[in-house]
Amino acid sequence: MSKQAIQQALFPTITLGFLHTVGLLNRRIDLDAHYFHSLYDQKKPFILSIWHTNVLCSPYLNRQRNIAVLISASKDGDYINRVVHRLGNTSIRGSTSRRSVAALKGIIKHLRSGYPVAITPDGPRGPAFALQPGIIIAAQKAGVPIIPFHYECTRQWVAKSWDEHRIPKILGTFVCSYGAPIEIPAQLSADEFEARRQAVEKAMMANTHRARAYAQELVTGRRPSQAAQ
Repeated sequence: MSKQAIQQALFPTITLGFLHTVGLLNRRIDLDAHYFHSLYDQKKPFILSIWHTNVLCSPYLNRQRNIAVLISASKDGDYINRVVHRLGNTSIRGSTSRRSVAALKGIIKHLRSGYPVAITPDGPRGPAFALQPGIIIAAQKAGVPIIPFHYECTRQWVAKSWDEHRIPKILGTFVCSYGAPIEIPAQLSADEFEARRQAVEKAMMANTHRARAYAQELVTGRRPSQAAQ
């Protein structure tokens, strides 16, 4: 058996084992999850916007939802693709840097078919927390809202990578924060488009800071300032 074949066989199993372990051995607190469930339960399509720092656990934390995740067409993407599908979601192959037009068309087609899509608007290479315009175009063309999502764990490693990736430990608490749906008008001038891009980026960062602050308050023993919903 070739090295590549071994990697293809082991990667999904190891990754899924890790995700299920940290999922079972951590508590979970949701903040404003009703934003997500309201649209999902009504079978209304939307874009779940997730910073690249949250790529590892987001498919697990939003599993069994048939959410289409944008995954690169590389060999590494093949491994991730298998994990995503085994978690009850689906995929669109491509990236924001290569095959971007094809990937964008695939996203819009999936949304227009009535299904949600997950996008990392600062991926695949960053800069971190800088929202690229593709997600605005997709929401605009498909006529769907954007919902920010961010998680922090009270016990986690923070990787020394460009995206400061979050890797949870066990026996902690996941804080999963959902932002209010953001509508994108169908017609925007260039200046209006940039203003809307900045507004979505700002909303994403506000949601990120909220999750981090809540998790930190749990760590320090202070009462969280906002009740979980």
